Amino acid sequence: MAAVHGPGRQNARMTDSLLLALATLTQGRWVDLTHAFTAGIPHYGAFPDEQREVVTTIERDGFLVHRYGHVGQWGTHVDPPSHFIPGGRCLDELPVEDMLLPLIVLDGRARVARDADFVIDVAFVHQHEQRHGRIPDGAFVAFASGWSERWPSTARMQNRDAHGIAHYPGWSVPALQFLVEHRGIRAIGHEQTDTDPGVALSAGRVEAERYLLGADRWQIEMLTNLDQVPPTGAVMLASWPKPLTGSGFPARCVAIVPRPLGGGA
Repeated sequence: MAAVHGPGRQNARMTDSLLLALATLTQGRWVDLTHAFTAGIPHYGAFPDEQREVVTTIERDGFLVHRYGHVGQWGTHVDPPSHFIPGGRCLDELPVEDMLLPLIVLDGRARVARDADFVIDVAFVHQHEQRHGRIPDGAFVAFASGWSERWPSTARMQNRDAHGIAHYPGWSVPALQFLVEHRGIRAIGHEQTDTDPGVALSAGRVEAERYLLGADRWQIEMLTNLDQVPPTGAVMLASWPKPLTGSGFPARCVAIVPRPLGGGA
């Protein structure tokens, strides 16, 4: 058989590389970062609840079909820039290359346990880098707060005091500016319902979310199981439907975590 030369050999090498990459990924530990959604889950108070209707049944029609009615920002969901920014990129404009990114987890659970109003600041990011190395360009940076343990209780997620002020953690604008402008991150994620902390939302302020989406980045809100993901070394697989000019939609997110050498769990 004649030897394969030129583009044919290059294509064969690329195929081998892709299959090797797939084999490496499938050998990892896959962690579902997504809440299942249904009516009554925590959501922004001004939004209507989910409605679900059975359109056809197996008994009557031979197949089961539901009709779903919910806002785009429902359950674990993606926010593109157009969610806040006029003319910002919509869901159908986010490239599929964004759906597989290096995953960095900023673990703030201990701080949040002491202070529900804890906010990720630049100093906390620096502390992470001192322990785990520089955040790589093009990363997805997630804030592990432990807040998802309160799901699916809306009251516990909002954590309002006697005056109606919500108390839950969030991001600071300077931290996001640092991550965007000096680390070139692609996206962020968190367990809470909002980018900004609860006290800011209660005062009608959304500076952190407005900055992030205005910087042409996107985010995933209401993640879960981040406590099962290491600070570095994992990969984020995030996907969502492709509604034309969509401003948000439920997302399915998975962390692919390396297994320890020796085949441990």
